[in-house]
Order: sequence, then structure tokens, then C-alpha cells
Amino acid sequence: MRSFLKPVTVGAAALLSLTGCGGTNVQDGMTLDLALITARARPISGAAGARELMNDQGTHAILTSGFVTLGSVELLPCAEVGWKRFLRQLSPVGTAWAHHTVTHPTRLDTAHVVNLGGEDGTVIPLGAVHPPPGRYCHARLHFEPAGNDAQGLAAAAQGDAPVDMVGRSLHLRGTLRTGQDSEPQPFEVSFQTRASVDVLLEWVTLSEAAPHTQLVFALSWDTWLDGVSAEQPPANVDLVGNVARSVVPPSSVAP
Repeated sequence: MRSFLKPVTVGAAALLSLTGCGGTNVQDGMTLDLALITARARPISGAAGARELMNDQGTHAILTSGFVTLGSVELLPCAEVGWKRFLRQLSPVGTAWAHHTVTHPTRLDTAHVVNLGGEDGTVIPLGAVHPPPGRYCHARLHFEPAGNDAQGLAAAAQGDAPVDMVGRSLHLRGTLRTGQDSEPQPFEVSFQTRASVDVLLEWVTLSEAAPHTQLVFALSWDTWLDGVSAEQPPANVDLVGNVARSVVPPSSVAP
């Protein structure tokens, strides 16, 4: 037993664990770039407009303006196997990464106001995090009201119909048609509510051998009005929750 508990043996094993520590230089070399695109989740006629959709209730809509605030993105490590957790606790260096929790190396706290005015598939850079080496199986995205320092506020405040997104998590404007023979009716809604979603990642691994990668999340904007009908106007539906549920598991690409 004494040989099993030698610091050298345990330290080497801990380096292979999901939360192993390789020192400050290793952490500084880990970079995960985060980005967004917008995309459709459902097929639609080729004659449809760029922001035309039909929701799950059969309601037809055209979005003429849309902004949503992504408050933060947080990486969540894969659950540790019992023996790896045991080795990490025994190792004299196994908890070294805890000293960095104050700076949130796995969390991007820069809020972004995402504009639906761009074309689907256009990459919107969010920023980078510098987590410790390891495997990450989930990402947690928080949608929340924008603060005064959110990125994208200026773009939302421009144009023919400017929107002040400070204090808002979602703003949508457009037209709705709830029946085959009904006339399109204009609508405009704003929300100050919050919603979060945990998204499965495809075994994202950062290590000295692979210290840099990129995650690109997709927002399926054509599901944001799900639940809206003649009986349920947009203001009565949890549209911010719809936005959170619309996040598609990201692709992982080498930069």
C-alpha cells in the first residue's frame, strides 16, 4: 500500500484524470473559442422569406426584427470515475486548479446581444475561455436581461426601429397569421425573464497535445414562437425558454 501512495505515482495518475493539474503554463496554453450561428430547425418552402416560419401550432410568422441576450456560457467537466476522483484527492497537486475558480476559467461572462438581422450560418464570435486540461461533456448557456456592458447594444439601437436591449433578454417584432384565411397581424414583444440550458458536448478534450479548439453553437430561431396561437399570443408564452431550448449541440472544430 505504501508504494501505491507514493506522490510520484499518484501525481502521474492524477495528470490523466479529468481534472488533473499540469501547472500554470499548461492552463495558459488551453484555449476554447466560443461562437454562435443562427439556423433553421424545420424545413420550409423554398418560396419562404429569410425569417418566415411556421411554428408547432401551425401559426405562420415573419420576423422583421429579433434580438436575444446570451449572458454567459459555462463549460461543465465530465463526471469523474470513482478511482480517478480518489487519486485526485490523494495527489498533492490534484486540487491545484481550485485556485483559479475565482477567475472562472471555464465560464465566459461577456454578455452578447445576438441580432437576427444577419444571414443564417454566419459565425458570431463570443470570446474564449482558458480552462484547465480535461474533458468537458456539457455547456450551460444562460439567457438573461442585458446589462449596460453587453456586446451588441449599439447594433440593436440602430436602424429604422431601434431597440434598447438594456434590461431585456428577448425582443421580437413581426407579423403573425394564425389561420389559413386570416390576415397577418403585427406583433412586438419584449421579455425580461431568464432561462438556461445544458447542452451535450461531443467529448471536448483539451490537453497539451490538443490545447486549442472551437465550439460553435446554433440557435434554431424558427422554434422561438412555438406555442403561439390564436388563443396564446406571444406575450403569454415563455419565449425565452423557447430560445434556450432551441440551442443545438455544437460542432467542435480545430481552429
